[in-house]
Amino acid sequence: MEFVGPFEHYDVVVNGWRVPFLEMTPMTGGRVLLTLDHRTGVDLSLDEAERVVPFLADCIAVASGYTAHPGDGVDAPLRRHPMMRMHGIDFG
Repeated sequence: MEFVGPFEHYDVVVNGWRVPFLEMTPMTGGRVLLTLDHRTGVDLSLDEAERVVPFLADCIAVASGYTAHPGDGVDAPLRRHPMMRMHGIDFG
């Protein structure tokens, strides 16, 4: 994981790929502010950010139609199959 900057914000990079919609701002005391889509944010320690950011990267990738955020050595993100299989739920 890397924080690329400084600009007005830092881009968040996981496995060499920038995480779209996610920015980081350094805070005092070894904390960071992660901001999602310029709308909402969370104040985390660096250790917390190290654990949470890869999860967020995968969530954003899946919501954008990919199988996951690209891993090390991946040339391009993989598109998810367009039709999700529906499963019935039996409450019987």
